[in-house]
Amino acid sequence: MTSSLHHAIRLTTASAIALGGLVTLGTSAHAASVAVPYECRTWVQGNTHPVYDYARGFDVSVPASVRAGKNFKATYDPDPITAFAEYNQIVNDVRIAYRIPDGAKVHKVRLTGGSGLGDSDVRVQVKGRDIVVSASGPFQGGVEFDLPTLKVTYKAPKTTGPLNFVSGGSGYEDPGFYWYRYQPILDEWGPFECFPDPAKPEAVLASTQVKKHK
Repeated sequence: MTSSLHHAIRLTTASAIALGGLVTLGTSAHAASVAVPYECRTWVQGNTHPVYDYARGFDVSVPASVRAGKNFKATYDPDPITAFAEYNQIVNDVRIAYRIPDGAKVHKVRLTGGSGLGDSDVRVQVKGRDIVVSASGPFQGGVEFDLPTLKVTYKAPKTTGPLNFVSGGSGYEDPGFYWYRYQPILDEWGPFECFPDPAKPEAVLASTQVKKHK
């Protein structure tokens, strides 16, 4: 095993996030954000390595209550991202998934704002149970960028009760947060893949109460 690989793996176990890369939560700009704990892994020379204690912050706004079967709006604002440059010199194909609330239907989606995106191709897609926002990059490690805010018009379910808004993704093949990075120490590209940690309580980003239609 090369000394550089020893160094990389040692940092993975010591700091828990070295190979995957630190993403700052930017809480000063998003005081209302809720942190989602993720289960994550990255790849080193064809092998997977876990990345521990990783979280992303989101500020999600919804009405306090909505009428059953009626349209309403939700706003998803992700915290800014700063990739740890030593292990993420270049970052491409950044994705964030938001789960469509149970029983709600997506009527319209659009993106607004964002910063530091350069010439990225920025997209939003409805994929199964999730809405996925992506930016192609490239992004430089150590330089902050902010993905656009997602605005969704939903149709509320006909049943009454609480409607919770949570992060999307259900596994490494269906990530809730993802990027593809260049790792300069080993001179290789590889993915950083995350989904909501099933061993921890689900982070509810926002909630609304569906009431009977009058």
